[in-house]
Amino acid sequence: MRASAMAIYRSIALIWITLLSAGAVSDITSKQEIVQEAKSKASHISSEQLANYLSGTESIVLLDVRTEAEYQAGHIKGAQWFPRGKIEFYIQGLVEDPAAKIVLYCRSGGRSALSALTMKEMGYTNVVDLDGGFREWVAQGNTFYNLHGEHKVVSYQKKE
Repeated sequence: MRASAMAIYRSIALIWITLLSAGAVSDITSKQEIVQEAKSKASHISSEQLANYLSGTESIVLLDVRTEAEYQAGHIKGAQWFPRGKIEFYIQGLVEDPAAKIVLYCRSGGRSALSALTMKEMGYTNVVDLDGGFREWVAQGNTFYNLHGEHKVVSYQKKE
């Protein structure tokens, strides 16, 4: 009788733990939700607007927050590589003026939106995220650079 009571207590405890852990898992926010929230809170700039800034005389800080390998493969002219994981720790050494015009980009806009939100929380007031990131920049026919020089993706229509 004692063994069966222990088995019942173990079963109840196991069910209780399972229910508690199932509730905890459902409370976890997904990375997609976090990125979407960051994108909704960030200010954005289009590829066309960025191209106009780059051809003008206004001073901007252009930061590529992708990995070093992504940056080396191709980046927007004038961009400085500054990986997302280092923003909180080192950005004040690079950009001292909290009112400086700062444009961030990554591959498609997720990492840069998160970085923009972080920088705003740190006190930077003029931070924008490039809509669609580097992919959109290239898709719009803008040039990019790497160790081989300047490049431009040429779109074409398949002949039938």
